[in-house]
Amino acid sequence: MTAWLWQGDCIQIMRDKLAENSIDAIVCDPPYGIGFLGRKWDVSVPGEEWARECLRVLKPGGHLVAFAATRTVHRLGVAVEEAGFELRDMVAWQNYQGFPKSLNFSESMPDEDAKKWNGFGTALKPAFEPALLARKPLIGTVAANVLEHGTGALNIDGCRYAYGDPAWPGPGDNNWPSSRSYAPGEMQPGHIGKTQNTGPAPDGRWPANIYVCPKPSRAERERGCERLPGRTGAEAVDRNEGTAGLDNPRAGAGRTADQVKNYHPTVKPIGVMRWLCRLVGGQKGSVILDPFMGSGTTGIAAISEGFRFMGLEQNAEYMDIAEARILDTVGPLFAGQISRYKLDP
Repeated sequence: MTAWLWQGDCIQIMRDKLAENSIDAIVCDPPYGIGFLGRKWDVSVPGEEWARECLRVLKPGGHLVAFAATRTVHRLGVAVEEAGFELRDMVAWQNYQGFPKSLNFSESMPDEDAKKWNGFGTALKPAFEPALLARKPLIGTVAANVLEHGTGALNIDGCRYAYGDPAWPGPGDNNWPSSRSYAPGEMQPGHIGKTQNTGPAPDGRWPANIYVCPKPSRAERERGCERLPGRTGAEAVDRNEGTAGLDNPRAGAGRTADQVKNYHPTVKPIGVMRWLCRLVGGQKGSVILDPFMGSGTTGIAAISEGFRFMGLEQNAEYMDIAEARILDTVGPLFAGQISRYKLDP
């Protein structure tokens, strides 16, 4: 469960410190390029230079999973594809908890026009966040690449949805896969080598490109951070006490808390990141890289799934949070396996 945490610019760290073909998988949550809460680091999505370094350090067949905003995922996709990756799919993390950022423009209209346009707006409720699933080109066949490099395949059985698992939003019964009749010997979707007479797969439904789970709770976000200095809820979201801006749900999670220890504004749930690490990480002991470590959720997920982890983060305060959360995950007996470095400017 070794982990290496590097502080500094991720492109420079990859270029200076990581060898070609040394990483098994990359799972990350990059800046969305939407100016979230006015953060300077969110002014643009990672570009082709970043994607080329990711391609270089990945082993042949290694997968990249990178989250994005619905409005800017196309920019990230172009950068990844132009760098040489194969775009394989897109995964949707559904949480249904986003706050609609719609403008009620009828309030600024004359009464007669306001009545006519009442009920119209400018935005939908954000209910999911996409993640690109890309792969570095294989060398030879999938089987040959897997045997040579240990990369190129997805862990299908390891990521199946157990029957009744809310991560799968579709039909909840065990009738697989629908009411359609199958001819004798005909293979059912998702059942390699299994026919209609075998019934549902005992280990769960075939994993889809959808995963449903709520945003992380405050307890999940802050576990391990008890000894870190905190901020008030207003400080955590860059708002002033007693203002309308602080009362608005758009200000973000934690705005009403007395004290916030993990004040990173875009923390992903451990559950979905564990599922993604398991999907693309390959065999236990493989190395998963997160170039945008933030508060360390990917590290928690990778280590929890039996992988080694390398996290890169530019912000020193977020580094402290990530290190505390990851140390809490590995426990005091394995604290010596967590190494922290800083790239010389």
